[in-house]
Amino acid sequence: MVSRPVARALTIIMDVLVVVAICLTIGVVVRFFGSLADSSVGVSYLRFVSLITAPFGFGTVNTPYGGQFNVNAAATVGVVLVVEWILSVARRRA
Repeated sequence: MVSRPVARALTIIMDVLVVVAICLTIGVVVRFFGSLADSSVGVSYLRFVSLITAPFGFGTVNTPYGGQFNVNAAATVGVVLVVEWILSVARRRA
């Protein structure tokens, strides 16, 4: 009976991690296109995304669309998805 609450808690954490990965991916797309990043909504959204982006120390890459590719955010998405996968294995065994 203990495993049910543990599995439920892991499911909630996994759902939050998926939402974080989606938010970061949208932030990568917004920053990739300079016109989106320069809008008032884009600036606000990128400010939010910067709060959940891990500071890995990678730089940004300029894009031909007037924006930048945020390598830190992309790496954070990768890490978040790997952690989510590990939690799914743990949930299956719980």
